[in-house]
Amino acid sequence: MIDRSLAPEIQPFHSFRPQAPHVDTLENGIPLYQFHNETLELIHLQLDVRSGSMYEPKKHLALFTYGLLKGSHPHHTAAEMADLLDFYGSTFDADIYLDGVCLKIVVPKRNLPQLLPTLVEMMTTPSYRQEYLDIIRQQRLQALRNNLKKNNFVASRLMLQALLGDQCTAGVPASEATLNEITTDDLHRYHRENFCADNLSLYVTGQLDDATSSLIRKHFGGIPRGARQEGLPLFQMPADHTPLLNQEVEGSMQSSICLAMPHISYAEEMRTPFKVLSTLVGGYFGSRLMQCVREKLGYTYGIFSSSVYFGNQSIFSIQSDVDAAHTQESLDACFSELKRLQEEPVSHEELQTVKTYMTGSVIQELSNSVSYMSKFAFWKNQHTDHTILQELWNTIQRTNAEDIMEMAKKCLTHNKFTQIIVGKKL
Repeated sequence: MIDRSLAPEIQPFHSFRPQAPHVDTLENGIPLYQFHNETLELIHLQLDVRSGSMYEPKKHLALFTYGLLKGSHPHHTAAEMADLLDFYGSTFDADIYLDGVCLKIVVPKRNLPQLLPTLVEMMTTPSYRQEYLDIIRQQRLQALRNNLKKNNFVASRLMLQALLGDQCTAGVPASEATLNEITTDDLHRYHRENFCADNLSLYVTGQLDDATSSLIRKHFGGIPRGARQEGLPLFQMPADHTPLLNQEVEGSMQSSICLAMPHISYAEEMRTPFKVLSTLVGGYFGSRLMQCVREKLGYTYGIFSSSVYFGNQSIFSIQSDVDAAHTQESLDACFSELKRLQEEPVSHEELQTVKTYMTGSVIQELSNSVSYMSKFAFWKNQHTDHTILQELWNTIQRTNAEDIMEMAKKCLTHNKFTQIIVGKKL
């Protein structure tokens, strides 16, 4: 009998060898990536659209154009589509990002022939209805009013506004006016110009026999071609060079703080060493900032750092909700920890813990074909593929304390950050 009180022996990890997907190109030019999984009876389809808020000519177009698809089938109402999806045990979701839109479909394999033609028709020839637009608009208006009362939401808005400005709609704050400006004509026009084979990539996993693959190729291969969206331009960041943005919220018990800076593209060699540094700073529960601002000082329940990649750039940020009475002390503690990383070598034990955590996180992302497919789609959007994994692991293992110090000196200096505080007035 296994003794559950004893931790299993840790096995060293040496290499990543994920299986490459089968790559095909449909008649209309859509690349198709198939991840065969004999044990998965649900067919997962992910259709990536080169769209998103950074491509919009008008605020909210991607959000409404793709968010309203389920209620825009040319021959079925929203209620009928909901019943149809439920009847066939299926789901359809749209995720809107800065530089892309992800349409996710999950259908039992046996039901794919009945449902897929309807879903492709819905995505290809939607009929946007005023009544549904009005309903979703009212929901978004109410959500906006509620979110504007949340300090962290306001801080995130200020971050995008400060870094991107009016160079794209992602930097333009949502308002009741921008929401009310959207019309069904806008949605039809944007869909026509944007949703075409030249802007799509298709990823599929499950029990992909010849009949299933043929069915997928047939229906997605009929999507018309069109004008391909150009790659994102290189944005001038920060657009607002004000080093401190401080918005007071009277009576607030907490302040939302955000330290943000423009950073490198996913393709640059220093991305992986910087990821090790970022994880040390605030990328996991044992990070420097968690130990200092949460565990030692008790100013917050949580603090984290992250990078958002788009085009040939990214935004690196440190964010937290802190005790309003200790807003300045929290900021000082953040910069103190960044300075310490520039001046003091990280111990071997701490660095090894971070490396083990990062390796485990990558393994978890590849633990099943659905998560692997999603990760692979992200890589393709960043102009790479699964072959990056071994290089990633090798770089993580090579990164040492001196590399961390040099990276911190180069990237995490005080003057690179825009400081955003919503809550207490400093």
